[in-house]
Amino acid sequence: MSSDSDPILSTALSKIDTLLDRFGFDILHDVVFTIAESIFCSAYGIFFGVALYSIFRKGLKSRAAIVMLCVVVYLYAASVAQWAMNAWIALQGIHSLLMVPDVPIFERPDLADANLDKVAIPVEVLWVFNMIIGDSVVIWRTWAVYLHRISAIVMPGILLLMSLTFGLIDLGCTNYAERDVSPPAVCTYAAVTGWAFSVATNVSCTILIGLKAWKHRKITRELNLTAKARRMSSEKILSILVESGAIYSLLWLTQVISYINIPRNSPALFLEAVLAPMGNQMAGLYPTLIIVIVNFRRTIWDEEPSVVHIDNSLHWAPNSNRSGMADTFGTQHGLGSGHIQSAIHITSDKSVVDAGKHPGLAGDYEV
Repeated sequence: MSSDSDPILSTALSKIDTLLDRFGFDILHDVVFTIAESIFCSAYGIFFGVALYSIFRKGLKSRAAIVMLCVVVYLYAASVAQWAMNAWIALQGIHSLLMVPDVPIFERPDLADANLDKVAIPVEVLWVFNMIIGDSVVIWRTWAVYLHRISAIVMPGILLLMSLTFGLIDLGCTNYAERDVSPPAVCTYAAVTGWAFSVATNVSCTILIGLKAWKHRKITRELNLTAKARRMSSEKILSILVESGAIYSLLWLTQVISYINIPRNSPALFLEAVLAPMGNQMAGLYPTLIIVIVNFRRTIWDEEPSVVHIDNSLHWAPNSNRSGMADTFGTQHGLGSGHIQSAIHITSDKSVVDAGKHPGLAGDYEV
C-alpha cells in the first residue's frame, strides 16, 4: 500500500519530514556555533599569552599587578570553560537527535533540551560575571585616564551596578526555569536589561575618554606643546582607547541578536550562530587587550621620565595650585591662564621640563 492511499501514514511521514528538517537546522546551527566560538577562543588565547608575558615582564611587585594577573587568568579560564560547555551541548545535542534509536524520534528534541538544562546555570553564571568583570576593567581604564578621580566614574559605576543587579536577577530566573516554576514578570526582560546597561557602561566610558582626548588635543594645540619620547604620545594613546572603545561598543551591540526569538528554520539563525559566540569570548578578550596595553606602557598614567618642550613665547604666571600640580585643562583658571607649573627651568630658546618629576605634566602630556 502506498503512502498516498493512506492519509494517516502520509500525515505521519509529513510530520517526520518536518521534524528532520528542524533537526538539520539545529545540528547545522550547533556546528557553526562551535566552529565560530573555537576560532574566537583561539584568537583570545593569543592575547592571553601576550597578557601573561606582559604581566610577568613587569613582575608581580605590587598588589595591583597580582590583581591584574588574577583578572586576566579568570577571564580566560571562564571563556574557555564557556567554550567547552557550549561544545559539549552541541555534541550532546547531535547525539540526542541522531544516535538514540531506543528513543522515539518525536521525543528526541526533549532529550536534547534536557542535556542543555544540565549546564544552563553554569553557562549563564559565566556569561554574567565575565560581562561584569570585563566592564569593571573598562571603568578602571577610565578612572586611570582621569588620574584616579572618582567623580569621573560615578555614572559608569551606577550603570555597572544596574547591570550587575539585573544579571543576578537573570541568574535567579534561570533557576526558576530549572525547577519548572513560573518565573516572576521581571524575568521576561532581566537578561536583555542587564546587557543593555552593560552597553551603556561601555558607551559612557568611551565618551568620557573621548572628552579627555578632545580637551588634551585642544590644550596642546593652544599651548603649542610638543613632546619627544620613545613611546607613543598621550594623544595617540587616547585615540587608541577611544577608537577601541567605540569598536567594542558597536560589536557589543550585536549581541542583541541573542535576545531575539529567531525561528529555527530562518537563515538569521546562522548569523546568531556567529555573533553569539563572538560575544562569549569578546567579553573577556577586550579587557585583556586593555591590560596588555597598560603593561606595555602604552598608557598616559604609567610612564618613564620624558622631556616636554614648551614654546618660550608663553607668558608664565605663578601657580596658585597648592598641590604644585598643573591645572592642565583650566578647571580652576581657564585655558588662557598659563598655569601649568611654576617650577619650570626656562632656557634661552625653549623651556625643558622633566615630565617624570611633575605628575601633572606626566599624566596629561606624554608617555
